Amino acid sequence: MRNHHTTHSHSVPQWVGVLATAVVVTLAAAPSASAQSRGLLFASITDAAGEPVMNLTPQDFQITEDDVAMTIVSAEPGTEPMKIAILIDNGEAIGSGISALRNGMTEFLNILPPQHEVAMYSLGGNIQEIEDFTTDRDELLDAADGLFSTGGGARIIDGLTDTWDRRFDGDEAWPVIFMVITDGPEGSGNVNPDRFNEFVQDLVSKGAMVHTVLLENRLGSVQSQISRIVSQATGGLHRTINSATALVETLAEVGTQMGEHFDAMSSRYRIEYERPGDTPGAQIGAGITGPNYTMQLFSDRRVPPQ
Repeated sequence: MRNHHTTHSHSVPQWVGVLATAVVVTLAAAPSASAQSRGLLFASITDAAGEPVMNLTPQDFQITEDDVAMTIVSAEPGTEPMKIAILIDNGEAIGSGISALRNGMTEFLNILPPQHEVAMYSLGGNIQEIEDFTTDRDELLDAADGLFSTGGGARIIDGLTDTWDRRFDGDEAWPVIFMVITDGPEGSGNVNPDRFNEFVQDLVSKGAMVHTVLLENRLGSVQSQISRIVSQATGGLHRTINSATALVETLAEVGTQMGEHFDAMSSRYRIEYERPGDTPGAQIGAGITGPNYTMQLFSDRRVPPQ
């Protein structure tokens, strides 16, 4: 028996990143310059008793766009650990809050479940690698303990785009960028709106998620605008605090939520498929082979509203 669901496809609007999620959802599709492009969706499959079905293969799924069958590249349950790049604003604005930042990062790393791979990069002055991707928490904790404040502004936007371009290859099962930033001086160059929108589109199309903790002392900062755009577009957390003393509690809460959200999403299949051309179809259909299986489609793995 093959069960079908159909939905529409559209792109992320310019500078606005909110995507709707429901039983049948609106899918995000990023433009591609290649002759072929890939689509991505997520699916929860349950049996007649409501239990997750975890042993499906790509051959069990069918994806169509405008009634044309797509080639399923992969269909994997969401049990592959996250790959998390932490971007840390240690610029002049953190000032005496650097101790709270160190302690907060320690709490985050102690709470985050140990299977997830983590890297750390500082953004104050220049973008610097603190620790490459690893599951060794002792190394990461040592790196967090060695954080120090630098002079000058932090390169928030450059750090975000550079990390995505250079530290991720686009094939990760669950790529995550976690920004711990301030609204101090921004040291990045000018932002081209079209290029930034393409960057956000690429994050969404690859199933990436961006979380943010923003230490904010003024309204309307570029850091506030950028971080909200990318967090909302990718379904990530966005937390705003106005005192460095709140970093410890907030970072601990984010670590807890990230771990819990991963567990909640672990039964959701990540389905990647290939189109014959570079233009997404207007109608996307999905089917699954199985006796009395129920299929729910999602455009992403966004964190539910708090």
